Amino acid sequence: MKLEAVKDRVDGIPYMSFVQAKEMTTLILENKLQSILELGFCHGVSTCYMAGALDEIGGGSIITIDLLRARSLEPNIETLLSDLGLSRFVTPFFEPTSYIWRLMKMMEADPTPRFDLCYIDGAHNWATTGFAFFLVDRLLKPGGWMIFDDLNWTYESSPALRNTEMVKKMPADERNTPQVQKVYDLLVLPHPSYEKFSIKGPWGYAQKKMWD
Repeated sequence: MKLEAVKDRVDGIPYMSFVQAKEMTTLILENKLQSILELGFCHGVSTCYMAGALDEIGGGSIITIDLLRARSLEPNIETLLSDLGLSRFVTPFFEPTSYIWRLMKMMEADPTPRFDLCYIDGAHNWATTGFAFFLVDRLLKPGGWMIFDDLNWTYESSPALRNTEMVKKMPADERNTPQVQKVYDLLVLPHPSYEKFSIKGPWGYAQKKMWD
């Protein structure tokens, strides 16, 4: 399914921009990335764009994980995928607390590296994103890609969160530090299994090395 056809349905729904969708689609098509893991989907806009790319390739699958509250959004991921005829590519999981627990269950069931791409756009904090990186690393194939979204996001800059009690109780440096950027700088860049690092706008890229 062409990008423009997906855009006609999801335009104006948060959060993936059309520019980002083009970038993601190009990466998937050029590298034939057919097994995708997505951490954080909200309404499912990003999922729809990636599923559209799989449709163009002619096959593939996406496992995508978010919180239970995502099911009550209007429209939700299931509605958008159904409207576009892309549901067959996607298995969504709605978790009570975090995608971290679902990743544990996935590793218990099958620890084999099996994903070509992981798009991380979830908790945006040091603890969850940092741990997710190490868990996903176990499930990512050699040659697979990770993309970290919102490198520069902070709790203090979030209109939805900055005035919540949880954020008000945080130390100032925790509120004002771009925590996904810290994960990328301190955990991903020094990791000996990764290469081809690049930053494009809010996205940080890393490719897992191909081992002999």
